[in-house]
Amino acid sequence: MADRVKVPNGPSEPEIYEGYYTVSQADVGRGMPRIKFTLESTHGIIVYVHWVDLKLLESDPVHLAANAVSDGIELTWDSATEVDIYRSENERSGYVKVAEGIAVPRWTDASIINGRTYFYTLKYGDAVSEVCRVRKTDSVPPGAPFDLKAFGEEWVVNLYWKTNDRDVAFYRVYRDTGDGMQCIAPHVGGERFEDMLPVKGVENRYAVKAVDHSGNEGPLSASSAARVKAVRGASFSDLIQPMPIHKRLRNDVWGADPVRPRDPDNGIEDSFWSYWGGKAVKENGIYHLNIVRWPEGHRKGHWAWPESTVAYAVAEHPTGPYEVVRDLAYDYKKGLGHNANIIPLNDGTYAMYSLVDWKATIFTADSPEGPWNRLGEMKVNVPDNYKNAYRLERNLSGVQCVDGSFLFVTKAGAMIRSTQGILGPYEVVSGITQENETIPEKYRYSNYEDPTMWYDGVQYHMMINAFLDYRAIYLRSPDGIHWKYEDGLAYTPSCTVYEDGTRTFWYKVERPNVIQDEFGRATHLQLAAIDVPKADDYGNDRHSSKHLIIPLTVYKRLTMLNKEKVTADTKEIRVLIHSEEGFNARNDLDVESLRYGGSETVNFGGGAEVLKTEPHEDGLVLVFSGKNGLTEKNFVGKLIGQTKRGELVVGYSKRSSE
Repeated sequence: MADRVKVPNGPSEPEIYEGYYTVSQADVGRGMPRIKFTLESTHGIIVYVHWVDLKLLESDPVHLAANAVSDGIELTWDSATEVDIYRSENERSGYVKVAEGIAVPRWTDASIINGRTYFYTLKYGDAVSEVCRVRKTDSVPPGAPFDLKAFGEEWVVNLYWKTNDRDVAFYRVYRDTGDGMQCIAPHVGGERFEDMLPVKGVENRYAVKAVDHSGNEGPLSASSAARVKAVRGASFSDLIQPMPIHKRLRNDVWGADPVRPRDPDNGIEDSFWSYWGGKAVKENGIYHLNIVRWPEGHRKGHWAWPESTVAYAVAEHPTGPYEVVRDLAYDYKKGLGHNANIIPLNDGTYAMYSLVDWKATIFTADSPEGPWNRLGEMKVNVPDNYKNAYRLERNLSGVQCVDGSFLFVTKAGAMIRSTQGILGPYEVVSGITQENETIPEKYRYSNYEDPTMWYDGVQYHMMINAFLDYRAIYLRSPDGIHWKYEDGLAYTPSCTVYEDGTRTFWYKVERPNVIQDEFGRATHLQLAAIDVPKADDYGNDRHSSKHLIIPLTVYKRLTMLNKEKVTADTKEIRVLIHSEEGFNARNDLDVESLRYGGSETVNFGGGAEVLKTEPHEDGLVLVFSGKNGLTEKNFVGKLIGQTKRGELVVGYSKRSSE
């Protein structure tokens, strides 16, 4: 409503800080408005005041009218009072004075851009007129963007183009990898775009079209092509597969246009609740999900999340549909909790982390269906002068290690460890993700939160979300403490594609988790998704959030047969690749495509090649030779290749059989 103004300390004459807000018809339906505001002193003292009731004073405003004319927008009003004219492109805020001291009740704004919606109001004395909304459109489409250039880098493609049209509202970016141009970015605001998830191993051909403020869509530009240096399988994002359609894609669901049509039976969603993250686990053939939610109609909208509760849902299939069978997963504090995360324990029982009243709370159960009993609050020994210590209790994801100790990754990526039980006390055993020097600088200094961690018997895995940059990265570790970045990205909001090719574009995806199989491997990616900025998700509107579940290419099971540790000088590397349901290692592999070695080498097409193969009762022994690129920073070896049908093959093995 108003610009940010620092309030002077100490006694002073009262001042009025004013702004403009239009009460819309939708507001009227919600009842009296409330506001939240921040007071910041010149000495840096900040006071937050939220959800203050307002009193509306009625007045007899000047009646304002607006019409499109040949040279702009003409305003007329029914008073000879001298007025100042304010204009905004947002009905609720952002009004700027565009004319002052106008005595004649007629004025033309010639500075508009066709197709944009403008809001005008008049100020006279201490009163204001009603707000008038107007939009002048045309039917002339913008020209095709020109001079499009695509530059392939390690794992992203950067696009640049130009335009001569003044009234372009946004651009659509299209990509063709062999099956025709498909839109991969429907609303790009500038004359550049970074494709963070190009298809690796093939040429990506791009074209761009402009859309003006009147809704006119121009023609596609000339195309430009690029190929990234990394190969398919280099990045976690390469594992993401199209989502199955349970019944049909539907338009008659909540959400902005970019997330429709979609399959509402994927994960969990409905019109009554906003869902935001949870971890599904499989037991006895059923998928169990403790899911965080709050009423969609809450007057705080998305910002009601601190009042969320944890519900219990089940499904017969990993991608859903999930049905809530118990409104409260536990009775403590009437189910209050956030960031609920189930942790399988070594003895076959379960623990669950939940943030309850801002306390890191642990529950335990014999089964993921409960009943869940509160065990207590986690204790962390916070080092002296530790910055942002609250992050050590938030957004936790944990595992019980083979030796019985507990490891948790915390909100910003710092690791905490306890050898004295799941309640701790925990010691801080690593820095935050921003301090990890294995991460390229272009990604290292993002604002990281929402980590998830799991162990598969070979190594520890982590994904962590860069929430301001709309992307996530993937890291691996030999011990759950020292983490190594894997080339590329883990996911972005544009990673959701259905098996029929339909793509949805969520505004933001957060709160990652994975479903694991009996070997600990990730089989599905779970994400919390919202269709608009969180601040724009109001109660009782058409926007909300849901839980998404996306199939993954599952890592192949590899067993290193060399007894001595494999190094860059090892002449012959023997790796068993196991057969399993749906995969016959002897018959299905494209052996010539396989490469094994250090990830930095294999991810870019290098690594040792297959010298020969040997049959094995559990699969196929692959014998590699040649430059493998393994160094001391590679605690495991990586395999990349494909099947004879072109399906991706990826796996990791330890560097010795001992």
